[in-house]
Amino acid sequence: MVCRQLVGAVCMSALAMGALAQDVPIADPGSLAFEEGRWQDVIDEYRLILAASPTDRLSLLRIAQAQRELGRHELALETLEDARSLSAPEAMVDFERARNLLALGRNDEALGVLELADHAGLRAFQLLDESGEFDSLRDERAFQRVYISVRSRVYPCEGAVQANEFDFWLGRWEVRQPDGTLAGHNTITKRDGGCTIHEQWEGAAGSTGTSVTFYVPSREQWRQIWVGSGATLIDMTGGLVDGEMHLEGQLEYAATGRVVAFRATWTQAPDGRVRQRMEEFDLATSGWRLWFDGFYRRVEEP
Repeated sequence: MVCRQLVGAVCMSALAMGALAQDVPIADPGSLAFEEGRWQDVIDEYRLILAASPTDRLSLLRIAQAQRELGRHELALETLEDARSLSAPEAMVDFERARNLLALGRNDEALGVLELADHAGLRAFQLLDESGEFDSLRDERAFQRVYISVRSRVYPCEGAVQANEFDFWLGRWEVRQPDGTLAGHNTITKRDGGCTIHEQWEGAAGSTGTSVTFYVPSREQWRQIWVGSGATLIDMTGGLVDGEMHLEGQLEYAATGRVVAFRATWTQAPDGRVRQRMEEFDLATSGWRLWFDGFYRRVEEP
């Protein structure tokens, strides 16, 4: 037996992991049925759970969702009230109520209930944004207010002024050295609901690099972490200084273990072009030495 080659607790841990791999299902039957859209099975499975735990409010929510999918809207509304009586999450109960009311053609009621869901902290932005069932409400001012409110709750960075300070760097860029030589191309995109700026560098000579830049509210400063194919690691913090983004930190050459002070400045020209100037501290001369100087011309909007 392989386990004999292991010792004590390590052997027991290996056995336990093997048991877990064999005995623990990937998902319970009700969840699997929900994921696969087998709505009657969803109802049946969650009713079994309710039989054992009559106060399981989340099971009632699942049943109501399955009833809506099956077109049993009046019944779903009744189930949702049962879920509410057991203190199910108000936002989800009212959101589901709104979806059923829309299906029944009771649009005014649905809009009012959707506002209640928003006041309760609704976060189902993707459904609100993409589901065709809300198309009949999209021109309504009340719906637009709910839409903006839910989006700002799910993506708070979009509304934070400081989190937009680096937006001038967004886009697909051609980057050239001061003498006009092509240095490479850089793609700068916003991700994670506007909370991170992602850089993907493609050097003309084949180098690559990636950075993630984000605003840290508690420190009121930006931070950038870069990893390059040449085993260069950069970690800097800073912010806007006289209209320029200025970050300082350190550069580590992973291949040699050398660590030096480092700084970078991004300057936007009136025509939208950007200059990125980076310097490392030279211990031999006790001065700053140019590390990179690139002039960005946008070739694709963000």
